[in-house]
Amino acid sequence: MPRTSGGRRASAVPMQEWTPGDDPMLALLPPEPLWAFQLLPREEQRWRARVFLAVRIQTGGEMFAWAQALRKYDNEAEVKTWVLGVLTDEVILDGLESLQSEPTPDV
Repeated sequence: MPRTSGGRRASAVPMQEWTPGDDPMLALLPPEPLWAFQLLPREEQRWRARVFLAVRIQTGGEMFAWAQALRKYDNEAEVKTWVLGVLTDEVILDGLESLQSEPTPDV
């Protein structure tokens, strides 16, 4: 049975036992994140990964999500504090689960 964040089991979003930087959200990124992201310090990757995941959940656009995640802010400390306070693991996982439960449109 796949492990999930928060110790729950049997979720639509499987989690690895070990995650990069001991942050489960980093494991949910695409297999090969952009170099610009990989070069960032781990603490910065932590909050920028959450921005990426939130934008991708909302828009479905991977490149747009990377652009938003790597965006520079004049008040970066405030943005980081807001992101880590609001975009919790539970919020991200709920968003990913809701995407998986939505029916796919017929094309």
